[in-house]
Amino acid sequence: MLKNPSDALAILREDAVRVASCVDFSTLANKDVMITGANGLIGINFLLTFIQIAEILPGINIIPVIHSEPSFHPKYFFHSKKNHFIKGDLTDERFYEKLPHADIIIHAAGSGEPNKFVSDPLSSLKINTVTIFKLFEKLKQNGSFLFISSSDVYNGLTSKKYLENQIGTNNTDHPRACYIEGKRTGETICNIYRQQGVNAFSVRLSLTYGPGMRMGDQRVLPSFIQKGLKGKIELLDSGNANRTFCYISDAIEMMLYIIMNGKERLYNVGGVTSCKISELAYLIANICKVPVVIPKTEVGIVGAPENVLIDISRILMEYNKKKFIGLEEGLNRTINWYKAIDKQN
Repeated sequence: MLKNPSDALAILREDAVRVASCVDFSTLANKDVMITGANGLIGINFLLTFIQIAEILPGINIIPVIHSEPSFHPKYFFHSKKNHFIKGDLTDERFYEKLPHADIIIHAAGSGEPNKFVSDPLSSLKINTVTIFKLFEKLKQNGSFLFISSSDVYNGLTSKKYLENQIGTNNTDHPRACYIEGKRTGETICNIYRQQGVNAFSVRLSLTYGPGMRMGDQRVLPSFIQKGLKGKIELLDSGNANRTFCYISDAIEMMLYIIMNGKERLYNVGGVTSCKISELAYLIANICKVPVVIPKTEVGIVGAPENVLIDISRILMEYNKKKFIGLEEGLNRTINWYKAIDKQN
């Protein structure tokens, strides 16, 4: 537990305030909003944004659902006696049957960290399939459902950019099949409910990062930051793979628009700045003032795609978002976040 969480919370609050001021949220008044995975990067930033919106609009009841004990940051924001965290396992039928009904359900539960979902493949598969059926039973009439899918469903393609009408080519014995096939099935479930008149959306989210990432996250960007803060960034390979990163507040902003105004069943949601993994390492190293070590022998990561470049023109055609947080600014904010956590623990 942090002794003094003010620095880290200030970073989170700034992002939430920014998002809460960029869209007309009047249709959210007097709504019950359930956020699963409210302790993860996506969930906590949704949570804090809704808390900011609730300070402007009346009657918003936020229902955060978490699997493990909440981190320090939502605890300090979320102190209303009316609202509280609901803790339990969303793959346990006895738990989700007790959940309340909601006007808006954002399903962000389930880890996107490969080492985590590969180590518990059944839970990863269930939370993106069986759990979705049960959550739809908790959606109020005329409610809206947002499923957080992943650009991992494009794994196996060789296109320069991935469009929503494409899908990956990997087989069911792929090392990440539990995650990829779960996300594909989750999208299918949402599509079927949408065909039955339910306001359901899926977003293929790609490489979001920012304040709210946990210490120990082993994905490439947070891993580089944590290594940089310890004095040296070592790569596993030459770092030639391309990635397009999206700062968390930009992703939350686009997803909120989709919940309220989306016209399509499926959207790519990601950033606009691409770089090689090695370039990312040097950017972070420059901010942290540490060296970068490129190995002579490449280790690589099993099942990781060579390139992750999604086309977000569909959402941008509907929502004319002109300004994105630049990679260098986003990295600085994320590094400051990690410094605040490390300093105050």
